[in-house]
Amino acid sequence: MGRSLLVGGMPRKVRQQKPSLLAPAGSLVKRLSNADSRLRRRVLQVGLWALAGMFTITLLFGTYSLPRIARLHFKRDALIETNRRLTADLIDAARIRKMLTSDAFYIEQIARSRYYMVRPNEIIYRYRTR
Repeated sequence: MGRSLLVGGMPRKVRQQKPSLLAPAGSLVKRLSNADSRLRRRVLQVGLWALAGMFTITLLFGTYSLPRIARLHFKRDALIETNRRLTADLIDAARIRKMLTSDAFYIEQIARSRYYMVRPNEIIYRYRTR
């Protein structure tokens, strides 16, 4: 683990440093601080391009990506249109229900057109079209 050195007549233990996980980053910073400005600019440029690439990938494929937002927008519009159509159908159904319970003329019209019913001794002429 350590070795003894004789300093001033007394032995001293010297411990070796364990490598840390951040050692490569520290050596990179030390190398960049000692390097010329062209290398620093190049490293900065590569880092910015990498950041821009990650941002672009996130915009195209991430949770908050533009295609997903567009799909959700179209889905929302379709749901709003479906809601409008179903609301109109509900209002029409309520109106027809009210007419079926109270309007004799409407009931007769339905019986004649949908079920082809006639009154007693009534003759109906139908013309065939060619």
